[in-house]
Amino acid sequence: MKLYKFIEEITGQLKRKVSYTDIAAALDVSRQYANQIKNKELTQKQLQKLNEYFKCNFNIDLANAKRQTAPAVTDDCISIPVLGGVAASMGYGVTVYNEEQTASYSISKKLANDLDINPRRTEMIFAQGDSMLPTIEGGDSLLIDHSRREIYDGKIYCVRIEGQLYAKRLQKIPPNTIRVVSDNDKYRSFEIDLSQEINFDFAVIGEVRWWGRVAR
Repeated sequence: MKLYKFIEEITGQLKRKVSYTDIAAALDVSRQYANQIKNKELTQKQLQKLNEYFKCNFNIDLANAKRQTAPAVTDDCISIPVLGGVAASMGYGVTVYNEEQTASYSISKKLANDLDINPRRTEMIFAQGDSMLPTIEGGDSLLIDHSRREIYDGKIYCVRIEGQLYAKRLQKIPPNTIRVVSDNDKYRSFEIDLSQEINFDFAVIGEVRWWGRVAR
């Protein structure tokens, strides 16, 4: 099923307009990317996210799905999808251009348990930039657990701000303000008042549960 066809079908079911902003929120992507893929076939995982978000039950031909609904699990290891075309900026933001799975990364079940991740909602992306130095370097691998979106002060999250992805520390300031913090002192922290920014595009994509790098 193509995305534009899904929008037509779900609009009929819900009896209301479904915008690409709604689709972006459901898929954890930018509005720009949601519009870019409107003529593409939905992957099984994308359709699963849409079904969960809109509380519907559309099916897809599994033989034509580009990736599985869940990572492969063996007796000792879990296979995490790697999204090679997705980067979280540690600077001035990057736009998501391609969220297709490009590889798999196997981790032990013990590590998954130690990290307390949800294997069905965890993906690997890559860091870009230097604003989180010395903690995270550009090119580092990031494990993002999409099921962890509640903000706990000081933890690192992947967030979408006006269509751009960032890896930043977040801090809640009651009642409705979020402080976005970089580890690199060269980058100033800034605040987002969600009560004032009604049309502001902000979303917590997931918590960064682990990061690592290959020796350079």
